[in-house]
Parts: sequence; structure tokens; C-alpha cells
Amino acid sequence: MAQSIADAFDALRCADPAAAVASTPVGARDRAALHAAAVDVERLLATVPEGARVGLCVRDGFLLLAAFLAVLRTRRCAVLLDAADPRAPHMALAGRLGAAAVLCDRDGLRLLPADGRAEAGRLRAIKLTSGSTGEPRAIGVGERELIADATQLERTMGIGDDDRVLAAVPMTFSYGVGNLLVPALLRGRALVLPDASSPIGLLRALRDGRPTVLPAVPALLRALLRGGFTPPESLRLVLSAGAQLPVDVARAWRERFALPVHAFYGSTESGGICYDRRGDAAERGLVGAPVDGVDVSLRADGRVLVRSAAVGYALDGSGNPSRGAFVAPDLGAFVGGELRLDGRAGAVFDVGGHKVDPLELERVIAALPQVRDVAVLPWRDEHGRASCAAVVVACRQQLREADVRSACARQLPPAKVPRRVAIVDELPRCARGKLLRREVARLLEPAPGELHGGAS
Repeated sequence: MAQSIADAFDALRCADPAAAVASTPVGARDRAALHAAAVDVERLLATVPEGARVGLCVRDGFLLLAAFLAVLRTRRCAVLLDAADPRAPHMALAGRLGAAAVLCDRDGLRLLPADGRAEAGRLRAIKLTSGSTGEPRAIGVGERELIADATQLERTMGIGDDDRVLAAVPMTFSYGVGNLLVPALLRGRALVLPDASSPIGLLRALRDGRPTVLPAVPALLRALLRGGFTPPESLRLVLSAGAQLPVDVARAWRERFALPVHAFYGSTESGGICYDRRGDAAERGLVGAPVDGVDVSLRADGRVLVRSAAVGYALDGSGNPSRGAFVAPDLGAFVGGELRLDGRAGAVFDVGGHKVDPLELERVIAALPQVRDVAVLPWRDEHGRASCAAVVVACRQQLREADVRSACARQLPPAKVPRRVAIVDELPRCARGKLLRREVARLLEPAPGELHGGAS
């Protein structure tokens, strides 16, 4: 195998120990400082059996870099936990995934014992899916997969030695692992690390850190459009992943800031899949062409099939992904060499013998000028009959439930017209930007005395 990530970092450090690793809220940190911090973590890990799995629940970006480097150096496996999510039962989850201990930094950097006993084997990291509809899936990756994903993404996106990448997404997410965590150690890519404890930490990092690359999720890009935000002159590349980028957000960034947003489609299971090299794919309803080195095709059932050196291993015994191949839950079609996503396999539901595709309804509703976001899901009316419902993000004074149903009725058969419509200020999404479907369903619960059918 090629040089390991830890060896690559140590070679960079020996060549130039004073080179910047990160811009942080307390100042610039160099390679020598990161090495010293990693050595301190290695001392903490001395009590953990060799070849064990170790949970990383670290919010501080610089400490997370050091902790991951220490785990790689000691040939252990890092279970990458979302430290920013206070709801997550981190210790229990780490134990179920085989971690013998969890490294956390909530009360100073310390190691907490966990009850897992699984060996690392060839795995160097365990990435977790969003868990938006249940407990997250665990995907194991080794050095080969980690290096392949980071290399393929940087080559495809044109990110180079002079770039400074803002850590606007958690580095423990798959998106962050391939775009931030591994490139910083493997290539010496300079990161801009915001203060995670401050709500304005990201804005300060954008202003003071002079990033050239902004990897984001659609919710963040929309939030930046709402205030008086002005991108720094240094910013040259804006990426969006985690959920499909809404057309209005992509168009607004281009028109207001003269910055195109490049759509990126990937998964925890496979790493990067497609990338929009021109920066206009989202405005055309597409997610771009396959990442360099990644083969993307469509199965007979329409599901997206990914073959890549970055594909990991399912730890739940499902066998998907495995052996360099992953069958995504997404349905798709190719348009001029670029991929269009057409919803999720299994998302279609039945209403009175008619098949209802949520994506079809969502496209009709999203075409209304007042609508900023929409989710469609199965519903049962007040008599228990199967129907469908829509949760719409729009200004309540400018859009009525009847407007939504009328628009659907003009283009769709009666079975596909939503019986229930809720107009809300925002759809609940996880930090990755994916819908939290259980919480969306709660938005449809009628107020006391209200019929499920809603107003007409």
C-alpha cells in the first residue's frame, strides 16, 4: 500500500515543521504544534489495548485533528462521533460499535472507558450515517479508502496547496472526513477552524481566516443569504452536499455574490460520487458528473450503483457496501453525462391503488414562487384512509393550503393531491442537511379540534 496518512503527515512535518496547519480562534497552529498535541493524545491512549477501537467525541477542531492522527499512528480505529449533537448517546453508541474507550473534550481532554471489545483489524475509521430515520449505520474504512476518497475529491474539485478550507461542516461527517480531516494530514491542506462554541464563530472564521474554499450544506448556504453576509474576497470555491441543493439557493448565490455553488453528491458508504464542475448543475436539477476515479451507473431498477476505491464496509452484516461497490438507495437518470436524482427507492407509496412518488409532488409544489422548501410523505386522513401530505416552507401570508392543493390538482390526478398541507417556517433537518422525517411528520399533527383534512 502507498504511504500511510500518519507517515505522510510526519514527512510533511519533518520537511517544514513551521508550516501552518490551521487558523483557529486562538491563532495559527503549525505542524510542530499538531505533532505535540498528537503525542499527548497517544499518552492518553496508552491505557487502551493495542488494536482497539476508540470513540472520538471532540468538538475542538485542532484537538480532533490531533486525536485522529494519534489513533492512526497507534494502528487503532477511530469511531467518529458527532460531538456537536447533545442528543446523541455517545457512550452507548460507541460501546455498541466496539469501542473500548471514548476520547472527549467537554471537560478538558479525557478518556472515558466504554464496554466495547471489537478489534480494529484493517479498519482505521468508522463513519456514521445521518441516522435521520433511526439509529445511524456504521461504515468501516481503512487507510486505502480514506486516502482514495480524499485524493479523488481534491483532484476533481481542483483544491491545491494554496487553498485554505473552512471547516463549516463537522470533520467527523463523511463529507468532512474526505474534504477536511484526511487532506489536512495527508496533503498538509490548511484549514480554517471556527469556534464551535460560539454562534457567530463561523462568521468570524469567514472574516478573519480568509478561506478560499467553503464546503457547506444547503441549510447553511440559505442562512448566509438571509443576513447581511458578504463573502470574503479570498473565497473562490463554494461546495454544497448533505442534501440536494435547492434551485433558489444556488441561483441566489450566483446572482447576489457572483459565486456559483458546486453541487456535490456523496454518501457515508462510498465517499464522493458526483461533482458539479461548472457550478450550475443544481440550477438544472442535476448533481454533476462522476468524481474522477469513480464509476457511477444505474441498475435495472433505477438505483445508483457506485464503484470506487473509497467504498467502505457495512458493519451491520448487510453486505452493502462491500468489495468496492455500493448500491445507493437513490433512484437516478443520466442527462448529458450528469446525474439527476429521482427520489429514493421504496419511497413510493400507495393511495387507493395509485402509486404516489413524493418527488413528483415535491417538484410541482416547489415550482410555486412562494415555496422555499417542501417535503411530501404518506398520510392517513381523519377516516383512516391512505392519502398524502405536504409540509411546505413559505411565507404564511403569501401562500394558503388551498393554493398548494389547487396547483397539484391542475397537474396531477386526484389521488396525488395532498389531503393535508402544513405551512411552516422551516423543515427540520439534521446537521448534514437531511430531512428528519419523524419530526416532519409531527408538523402534520392537527391542532386541537382540527380535522386531518385541513382547510380547503
